Amino acid sequence: MSFLSETEIENLTIERMIFHIVDPAFESAKFLAEVKPPQCVDFFIERIKETLHGAAYEFIPGAGVPDLIYRALSSYNGRDDFIEVSHDLADRFKDKTKHDKRLAPGALMLFKLKTTGNNKLVAIIKYEHQKVVSYSYIKDESGAQALDKDGNPVPDLQTLVETFTKDRKAMQKSAVIRFQDHRKPTKHKTPQSSVVVIDHSSGRYRDATQHFANFLDIKRTFEPIELTKRLEDAAVEAIKTNRSEVPPEVAKAPKRFVRTAISRLDGFDPKKPEEFLSAVLQGVTPESKTLKTFQRNLAKKNISTEAFKFEGVTPPAAEYRRVVTNEGITLLFSAGHEENKNIEIKNEDNGGVEITIRSTGLEHNDELEKMPKIPN
Repeated sequence: MSFLSETEIENLTIERMIFHIVDPAFESAKFLAEVKPPQCVDFFIERIKETLHGAAYEFIPGAGVPDLIYRALSSYNGRDDFIEVSHDLADRFKDKTKHDKRLAPGALMLFKLKTTGNNKLVAIIKYEHQKVVSYSYIKDESGAQALDKDGNPVPDLQTLVETFTKDRKAMQKSAVIRFQDHRKPTKHKTPQSSVVVIDHSSGRYRDATQHFANFLDIKRTFEPIELTKRLEDAAVEAIKTNRSEVPPEVAKAPKRFVRTAISRLDGFDPKKPEEFLSAVLQGVTPESKTLKTFQRNLAKKNISTEAFKFEGVTPPAAEYRRVVTNEGITLLFSAGHEENKNIEIKNEDNGGVEITIRSTGLEHNDELEKMPKIPN
């Protein structure tokens, strides 16, 4: 199941938006006025859609953040807490990151989203850019800085977007929270929620950095071992479904080839599933049925957008060996035969090979008119 359906993504829009300045140089967050009506909607919707391709997270049991964020939506008593929640989130971000000297100044943005269906959505984006703290503000008729009713400066969002557009790396951390609002919430019950996150500052696999995870009280839904196992299952099932298309040796032992590829690679990039499958099959084309089946399997197993480092899988040890001499003598034996010294193979100095077989007796000693078929 995807985080949002295609129809929900197509109809996604911003209902409300606000942001505040968070800077290590400031003792507390610098609150700004709500952007009314929402501006530069297309720009921010594209950033939010990018986030939907991130990793699945969930709130830690007992976390109070889901209740806090849900208050930004229509609450059970009809109160409008959107702005208050944005202040609480900005203060919480400052508190959770105050000991992180790597924190760059920027803006913490809160979006109330709207789409089709019953889901209620909130997005949180952390932009990091030095110029964010010095952008321009809207001026009133007298030329003075415009303020809202609470005395907060009204930002010039177009100037801010121009800053972000020039530096695409400015959007470092973003999360979309979905509340499955299938029933009317009560005073004591926040609807079930799920989270998707992209953190570009954390490296190749986009795990939420520790301070961002602490800020939201979240943990990854699937640990790397579970993700690796789901990937293995998706690949093995795809190969079994398309045996006639893959190399014969892979069709006979799909799990061995999948695990061997996993052991040789560092991790999985969901934007390039063909790279992983190519490592398994020694090449794959974009038109490959196996690749298309593999992609469908990834979606079924809820890992089609997950980037992760491989953990927990090692290639199985070979169970059998086949030795064929230059003279045409073929020997088939198991790893256990070698371990028990039933067979020993030694290289000689002259380039030859000495093979010793030890046995308690012969089970068969037949004369045959022709050589029996030896399996590949």
